[in-house]
Amino acid sequence: MKKKSEIAFDKYISNYDLNEKQIRYKYLHSYEVEKLMKKLAKALKLSEEETKLAELIGLLHDIGRFEQVKKYGSCSDSKTGVDHADESCVYLFDKGHIRDFIEDDKYDDILKDAIKYHNKLEIDKSIKGKNLFFAKMIRDMDKVDIYRVLYTEYKGKFNKNEITKKVSDIFYSHKTMDIHILNSKTDEILSIIAFIYDINFKESFKILKESNYLEKYFQTIEVDKDSKDTFDKVKQEIKDYLADK
Repeated sequence: MKKKSEIAFDKYISNYDLNEKQIRYKYLHSYEVEKLMKKLAKALKLSEEETKLAELIGLLHDIGRFEQVKKYGSCSDSKTGVDHADESCVYLFDKGHIRDFIEDDKYDDILKDAIKYHNKLEIDKSIKGKNLFFAKMIRDMDKVDIYRVLYTEYKGKFNKNEITKKVSDIFYSHKTMDIHILNSKTDEILSIIAFIYDINFKESFKILKESNYLEKYFQTIEVDKDSKDTFDKVKQEIKDYLADK
């Protein structure tokens, strides 16, 4: 039986065409991240109430995506000029629709901060305590499921000649990168792989390993014949990084 929040979510989604590819996979992504948030909450030994809060954050974190796709035909923040997390907060909190999903308002600040900062390059330094904790949770589980989405929905092509020096330097310094510095499809691939540099909990690394999504994503990438050594170096860098986790 679906929860109240899921029934309300499906009612909201009824305004959109689930036959449209980007709408469909964002719908599935929302439910998958909800499940992953529950799994991480259990691993972190959170209370039942906190676990339900984590699940709700997972379900709602991308709610601004659907209107973005409907308006612009794309779920790319860089292409549309729309920050989908900010739009999610506008819909849920500025317009009051968070009450469609949860009656009690005592968690609104946590919900808002987690949703707002799930996609940012960094969490604002002013975010503390449980707000920071849940923001880190959603950032982790969103990334885990993005690897699933990518290996099932996209085919990337890796060409070492497309890699810009700035992106390479950031990658090998084990940092995530701003989407605005990416100049090629291969830069984009490196930025996606670099997501693991911003995973916060050891339990999240365990969930990522168990899912095998990252390895499956690697397997879907088409590598130019003269770029194999460079790609192998990238994979080894990730392997070594994960071994320390």
